[in-house]
Amino acid sequence: MKKNRLFGYCALAGLLLSSCKDSPSIPEVTETIPTAYSVWVATTNGSYLLTTDKIMKDTLLSPANNKGVDITGNLPQARYAGYAYVFNGYYYLSNDGTRFSKHQLTENGQFKEVDNYAFPTDFYLGKVAAQFSSTDEIVFTGTGASDANLEKKVFEKDIYFMNTKDMTISKTLKAQIPTLDYTVYKPDGSVDPTILNVTSMRIGGGKAYFGFFYYNYDYKPVDKKAYVYICDYPSMQNGHVMSDDRASYVAGHWQRENYSFLDDNNNLYVLTRGKTDGTYALMRVNNGQTQFDKNYLFDLKDYAVKGGDLAWLGEGKAYIRPYVIDVANKRIVANLAEMTGGDPTTTINLIENGNLYTAVKTPASKWFIYEYNIKNNSVKKGAEIDPGVTQVYHINKLK
Repeated sequence: MKKNRLFGYCALAGLLLSSCKDSPSIPEVTETIPTAYSVWVATTNGSYLLTTDKIMKDTLLSPANNKGVDITGNLPQARYAGYAYVFNGYYYLSNDGTRFSKHQLTENGQFKEVDNYAFPTDFYLGKVAAQFSSTDEIVFTGTGASDANLEKKVFEKDIYFMNTKDMTISKTLKAQIPTLDYTVYKPDGSVDPTILNVTSMRIGGGKAYFGFFYYNYDYKPVDKKAYVYICDYPSMQNGHVMSDDRASYVAGHWQRENYSFLDDNNNLYVLTRGKTDGTYALMRVNNGQTQFDKNYLFDLKDYAVKGGDLAWLGEGKAYIRPYVIDVANKRIVANLAEMTGGDPTTTINLIENGNLYTAVKTPASKWFIYEYNIKNNSVKKGAEIDPGVTQVYHINKLK
């Protein structure tokens, strides 16, 4: 009896083993997310990357219900998106100033640090020379002021060349921008340790250009002149400061945003503050020249210019939020605020295939991505962004 029962158990076990062996293997399912484009946004609670394969489709991009990639833990404050850059599908962050890190957005929605570089002192990403960056190298500056070399009477502004394969600095060039040739005093009569703020950097036509202004202990411009430092590139020799008082000081901040651009002929255009408070003007330095073009000044006092990252669009046009401008002829070509019925707010826009992509906030507090066709001078509405978003910082192409 026991023998027959044992035989039955063995037969049953064999049948189960045979059944398991013949069953098809079930692979582990990993959910992938569409990652051709990312929209970097902030909410009242943190920072998120909203990803999609098509930014011009009728869909809602939202951090709700785990549809956004939460990157709050990677940034002490949401505004630090201004110290970040997307390059060849990777995100480069200054984090909290202690390291410069390289992140990757994985297919299953993880924001993963893959490498980093520790600068010897506090570091936040400044201007990027995109036209000189290559597949394996980024060319950039840091933010903030440089320490003045009192003996040489210059501020030394570093340009870093980073190998992105192993996050090492391959070389560093120094722009030596002269300090003021006069002393600035505080209200109490003591000497003011004047600081230099670089608001833009452009490299082209064998020259490097730095838009800047001198500011005092109270973070106010020392004077209302527009300054641009020009030197030979890459030797960094034959430096010279250009100044002009037809408008006011060169606009902008020291972070990633640029307030200048080069046209197709390597003429430099610099956005300055206007003579009237709250207004702007556009000035030009012609290719090969070492002074501002005295025949060119586009006073933008009658237009609601909002600054931001200036962009050269080609075909003689540039984007100075929210306007598309024919710069040579000093003419407004388009007002994206009027064309979209909202407020274009994106800090860093995407330019792809002859189109400009920017985020617009409507009067009803809804957000949409709009495509501006440069050639046709037309706009088209794309994806909607969750209305709970408080700011859109970047629109980036990842693939």
